[in-house]
Amino acid sequence: MNPVIPRLPPKARPLLLRIAAQAQSLALPLYAVGGCVRDWLLGRPTLDIDLVVEGDPRGLAEWAAKAFDARAESFGQFGTWRLLKKDWRLDFARSRREEYPEPASLPRVSPAPIAQDLLRRDFTINAMALLLGAEGPERLLDPAGGLADLRAGLLRFLHAESFRDDPTRVFRAARFLARLRLKPAPGLWASAREALRRGWPERLSRHRLLHELWRILEEKDPAAALEILARLGYLDVIFKGLRPPPKGLSSPEERLGAMALQLGPGGKDFLASLPIEKSLALLLRETLLVAAHRRAPRKKLAPLSRRLLKIVFPRLPRAALSPLVLDGKDLSVWGAPSGREFGALLEDAAKAQWEGRIRSRAEAIRWLKKRLGGRSGVRPAGDGSA
Repeated sequence: MNPVIPRLPPKARPLLLRIAAQAQSLALPLYAVGGCVRDWLLGRPTLDIDLVVEGDPRGLAEWAAKAFDARAESFGQFGTWRLLKKDWRLDFARSRREEYPEPASLPRVSPAPIAQDLLRRDFTINAMALLLGAEGPERLLDPAGGLADLRAGLLRFLHAESFRDDPTRVFRAARFLARLRLKPAPGLWASAREALRRGWPERLSRHRLLHELWRILEEKDPAAALEILARLGYLDVIFKGLRPPPKGLSSPEERLGAMALQLGPGGKDFLASLPIEKSLALLLRETLLVAAHRRAPRKKLAPLSRRLLKIVFPRLPRAALSPLVLDGKDLSVWGAPSGREFGALLEDAAKAQWEGRIRSRAEAIRWLKKRLGGRSGVRPAGDGSA
């Protein structure tokens, strides 16, 4: 028995003790497991909590949903139940063992005691469990020496086949090393490189790769984790030539968009290769088009697009990202010929606005009149060209 017992966060304590009391009435030992236990040991009051019982968690999850006015939803193929509120997330799962029939495959699962559940996890620091009682935490389970590694600042996998079974663990390793400022245990990177040599990460689905990339992009500062992956060659697993985004971006959407922009013509294929939410994919593709054509847009850009383009093109004139001040009606009024020249004029005007040669409607009209070479036309009232 390990005498170390982490403190529960004040906001989580009453919640967890009520659930523990109900679990006891159902004869279900209740454990907080994984990342939340690690963070509590580090003094980080996370409210993103994974709970495990040695049995079916559904009844306990449904009771908690009613007790705390939350909605319980089942997800995944492993029978996990999730409760969400404004300030916290609870996942209820059954303790299990896992077998990986093929490298990078999803595991075959079966019920197992909590000790075996902990030994199926990714790293020793995430293989600890806290037994919860109605009066408070009762016991820390640490079968893999996670507490000692946490105190030593080491990230260690649980077995030599870890990255063969699940190569996404390399992405998580980079994230934990950067966020928690840990050192890799001996053999960690050699194992990651061997997995890459054998082609195991290439077997991962695009959904799984996007999930891991997104988790990194959600970090407060993802740069260190992404640089680790770049050095290992794992960013190329996601897309060849992928690079960390520039600093100064605060959201995963911005960071993903910047990474796409840095790929130049390949950015479109990068976005198309990932199962991104449709509205975000459309917005980022439109941003790529503006960057590729280097012309003022025809319509107002979304705030996200403007922020990305300003970072990629920091010296753009003020009007470059504003909607094109000329339109087809202006060209018709001033006598522009129809056909290809009509469209070419609009394209040239957009380019001139991007480059700063058109900064206002008055300048646009003067530019148009000069291009038309003095053709007669009807001057629109209030066109601002005087």
